[in-house]
Amino acid sequence: MGALAAIAPASAEPNLANSVPEPVAQENEGMLVLPFTDVPPDHWAYEALLNLAGTYGCVSGYPDGTFRGEAAVTRYEFAAGMDACLSVISSLAQQQQAEQDQAVQELIEAMEQSLQELRQLETELPETP
Repeated sequence: MGALAAIAPASAEPNLANSVPEPVAQENEGMLVLPFTDVPPDHWAYEALLNLAGTYGCVSGYPDGTFRGEAAVTRYEFAAGMDACLSVISSLAQQQQAEQDQAVQELIEAMEQSLQELRQLETELPETP
């Protein structure tokens, strides 16, 4: 498998010829742990990779569990990785927008119900001379 696998999305369709599972960040005692055996926790890029691989799932490593961060990437590979991450971020933004729209709609419905109840109470009040 070529260098493109290093930046392909973790959720990408697996290649049936190479059925080795892609490593993903694992949760260990409430904390994500980067699965790449060649990236030590004290490396300056560890947190960024942890976010991209574990939190967003848009960066995966090689089937052997490495990331090979010192290897050069082509512009094609960079574009594929950027596209994978932007797709994840776009999906997250759309999901958040849908959740906010739903919350706003529920508030509107609750306010309309309250207004209807107030109008009903107003009609039931006796008129004062």
